Amino acid sequence: MGVERPELGAMSKMFEDKICAVDFCEGAAVASMAQQEFCLDHFIDLCYENLQRIDPRGQKVDRMPLDLASLRAFIEECSRRALDVALHHEDITNLQRGRLLDILLWAGELFLLLRAPTRGFADSILEEHDAVLTRLAARHY
Repeated sequence: MGVERPELGAMSKMFEDKICAVDFCEGAAVASMAQQEFCLDHFIDLCYENLQRIDPRGQKVDRMPLDLASLRAFIEECSRRALDVALHHEDITNLQRGRLLDILLWAGELFLLLRAPTRGFADSILEEHDAVLTRLAARHY
């Protein structure tokens, strides 16, 4: 008993006759997020907006504390839906497929960042590679 995977072409049948949840958009729904259906362009925009909002690398230090469990759940849902659309949606351009891949990569980075300890991401990279950076700097000076 495993997780059912839709067959190729099944994604377009799952959302047949459904339209995008965004006001005044008549686009056909291709993905659902937070129990709403979205056309491909609005789904991509929604993912980008939310990933940007929760990415700690572009945030100020004194930002409000966030619920990590909710953030991880969103990141997982976002990446799963993006992968499903990229693999199973038939009418997709290379640009849209590239944006979906970008969402997958960004979501993967954020998932790892949110699993890391509370110290800064840059600090953890520098600590891990401090000896290597010191040797590289010594060679050039």
